Amino acid sequence: MARLTQAAIILAGALCFLSLLDVATAHGPKFVVDGKVYCEVCRANFTNRFSWPMAGAKVKLECKNEVTEKVTYTLEGETNVYGEYKLTAEGDHGEDLCAVTLVKSSKADCAEIPDDKPAAEVTLTVNNGFHDELRHANPLTFTRKEALPECAVLFKELEDAQKED
Repeated sequence: MARLTQAAIILAGALCFLSLLDVATAHGPKFVVDGKVYCEVCRANFTNRFSWPMAGAKVKLECKNEVTEKVTYTLEGETNVYGEYKLTAEGDHGEDLCAVTLVKSSKADCAEIPDDKPAAEVTLTVNNGFHDELRHANPLTFTRKEALPECAVLFKELEDAQKED
């Protein structure tokens, strides 16, 4: 009888443990999406030596169904003092198109969102060959209304490099 009671207690404990594991994985995999936000002061539409990391910028990760384009997942975050963000997304979004977008600048003089690069796409599924939970997003940039005067040096260098090719 004592052995039967011990076996029942061990079985009940094992079932409780397994149910906890099931609850922990009920939402599916987790992914850490990281990236960086810059103020691009030259209006060159790419980060360059004059761009600086933007602390306190707000970003949003949004996933939409590929067919219906209905939003299926949203998560917001903010950059740290180095202009970096990390967003922990839950669930497998293999049927979705996911991207990080700029929401709000932390600097009034660098708040425009370029039309040609409004988002950084990321893949949030375990069915793509990537085995790591970390997903790197391309850099995002806010721009100034007018380029800084020192940017003329950058444009001259780019022009000279193009002539050499």
